[in-house]
Amino acid sequence: MSEGNNKMFPIWLITIAVVIASSIALTQAQPEANFRCLTENATCRSITEYTNPNTTTLKEITTLFGIKHYLDFLGANNLPTNTQNNYKVSPNTVIKVPFPCKCNNGTGKSNHVPKYKIKPGDTLDDIARTRFNALVKYQQIQTANKIVDANNITAGDTIWIPLPCSCDKVDGNSVMHYAHIVESGSSIPSIAQEYGTTQQSLLTINGIKDPNSLQAGQVLDVPLPDSCSRTVCDYTGYTSSNISTAIVTQNTCAVAPSGGGGNSDSGATKSILNKLLVLIHFLLFFVYLL
Repeated sequence: MSEGNNKMFPIWLITIAVVIASSIALTQAQPEANFRCLTENATCRSITEYTNPNTTTLKEITTLFGIKHYLDFLGANNLPTNTQNNYKVSPNTVIKVPFPCKCNNGTGKSNHVPKYKIKPGDTLDDIARTRFNALVKYQQIQTANKIVDANNITAGDTIWIPLPCSCDKVDGNSVMHYAHIVESGSSIPSIAQEYGTTQQSLLTINGIKDPNSLQAGQVLDVPLPDSCSRTVCDYTGYTSSNISTAIVTQNTCAVAPSGGGGNSDSGATKSILNKLLVLIHFLLFFVYLL
């Protein structure tokens, strides 16, 4: 190998290593979403965020999540009551999915819904990350369905997807627990402001000690006020016990926000950048030793 090629080798190595390190950091496994629910056997209605990278329809979403009450679904998304189920949903649009919640052993999980029929070629990891937008980990699906070997599942079998939820009051007030997927650029302050809650409430109910440890892709328990007002309205008339479609038609509340927002200097961004810097320094040191 020529002297010129010898000089170029470390540069190529650094470039490739940095790309790999970046990919690893950005796709780092997020913590499992286990929403605290201390009232044993309590039941309520909860809500989760869902996005699809492809164009989909309301029918496909209701089928995936096993939604039985279509008007609940429309109300949660501030859609008119006459919206047809063939209504197209654009890629990456935030959709709010209502579902029943039940609390056992200190945590809340969707009450044996949704049910998913395994398709040929499916893996538990693919079902968790791709079909259900990483709202759960494959290990949680494995445990909930008592699957001995996660790599040995049978097409045609039906499994339960245990979505995170809670029925607990927050600061003595009834709330709607909303499973929110943290976006890159979000922070505890921006999320608190977006959804009309306090930073301390978010930190406490999610067991977060360091706000800067927030990671993009993490599923966060966000307590929404269990009533609808003109200032804070992340759902329309939907509460932990019922939904009033009359509120939808009366247009009492503003259109529900997408759940995004934040600034580039946020906790989720800092967490990723810090990990990248550590990896890059390690790789540079490794190259130096060559």
